Amino acid sequence: MEVSEGDERAFQHIFTRYYPRMISFAGMMVKSPYAAEEIVQEVFIRLWEQREVLAEVKSPENFVFIVIRNHTFNYLRAAANEQNRREQLWEALQQRAADETITLEMQEADQFFEKILAKLSPQQQKIFRMSREEGFSHQQIADELQLSKDTVKKHIANSLKVFKSYLKYFRQVVLF
Repeated sequence: MEVSEGDERAFQHIFTRYYPRMISFAGMMVKSPYAAEEIVQEVFIRLWEQREVLAEVKSPENFVFIVIRNHTFNYLRAAANEQNRREQLWEALQQRAADETITLEMQEADQFFEKILAKLSPQQQKIFRMSREEGFSHQQIADELQLSKDTVKKHIANSLKVFKSYLKYFRQVVLF
């Protein structure tokens, strides 16, 4: 009776005969004794489960080596895919953390900007916003608010002085 007919002793003979060499063969390819053992055990389990196929095999040794090789390639491919997936996940997590950090920094900068802007008079705030946020020219602001162009320039210059003084202080705090 042969392995293909369910002879456990014949299967045990094949297992005992080829197992150490198969472990060595798979181990050279995967560089891990644990992975090699897992691959070889999986192959022998599958061979037993599909033992009917063995009836057509002329060289059991060559057949087992080919099956081990193919399973090893599948293992390496799966490991590479898993590594690639982990790297992509890591990159996505890093990008998300960077995006959240940038968003947080932008929120903090906006809050800081609004605190400085609150130090200005209501007229200076309006003129500064029209100039810097809405893109109005000095003349357009003057026409809109019925002020002279020089008055608009003075308000913007004074506003910029306030911003510069706070930013200078902020830079010193950040650096130390």
